[in-house]
Formats: sequence, C-alpha cells, structure tokens
Amino acid sequence: MNSISYKELIEKNGYYIATPIGTSMMPMIRQRLDTVRLVKPTKRLKKYDVILYQRKDKTYVLHRIIGVKKDSYVLCGDNQFIKEYNVTDEMIIGVVDGFYRGETYVSNDNKEYIRYYKKRVRNRIFRKIKHYIRKIIK
Repeated sequence: MNSISYKELIEKNGYYIATPIGTSMMPMIRQRLDTVRLVKPTKRLKKYDVILYQRKDKTYVLHRIIGVKKDSYVLCGDNQFIKEYNVTDEMIIGVVDGFYRGETYVSNDNKEYIRYYKKRVRNRIFRKIKHYIRKIIK
C-alpha cells in the first residue's frame, strides 16, 4: 500500500484536517481532542502563524512562528519556552488557517484567538522563569 504524504494530501485536496498528538501547542490545541486545518502556504509566512513542518530527523512538528528572519523562521510551541531556529520554507508542509475546538471552528482572524496568541508569545519568558524556579525547588 502506498502512503501519501501530508504535503501531497494538502496539494491534492487544498487542505488537510489533522488531530495533533503532543502537548506543545496547549492550551490552544488539546492533544487528541482538537483538530487543525492545514493549507498550503501561498506567501511568505509571518509572526504568529502556526505551521506543520518536518525536522531533519523526519519528525513532524506543529509550532508557532515567533520570529521571521531573512531565510528562516524562529518557532516555539505555545506550551513551551525553548526556541527552535533555522526552520526554512523547504521544511514547511502546511500552515494552520484555523482549528476546531469540538464542533466549533476558530479561524485565524477570530479576535479572541488573536488576543490569545499575542499574549501567549509575549508571556513565553514567564514560562521559562517558572520552569527554572521549579527546577531549583526540586
């Protein structure tokens, strides 16, 4: 049986609905409960976009762009504080244009969602501090 890649599915259908596994995008995306709608990027991506990309070790990752450089992006999961550098356009499979929270679709232009992600990116440093305080206490 031939397997078809995520990129090919997006190319063929125009989008792909995925149910993420992992906690890196919590609380926005709840593991195995919420789904994301991935589409093919049509232009240069921007800060706050959520992308699915494939690392060099072939693992798939869904993270938010927190910085845009000339030829790459800086990423971080909403539930994380460690930045990931040097993600290039060639590594990107799709961009999230919205997600389903249960039966409710939340598009990228939803005002509550915009407030959420701006606050989440801005407060990344506090997650980092909290992590190190917990580490010291243990």
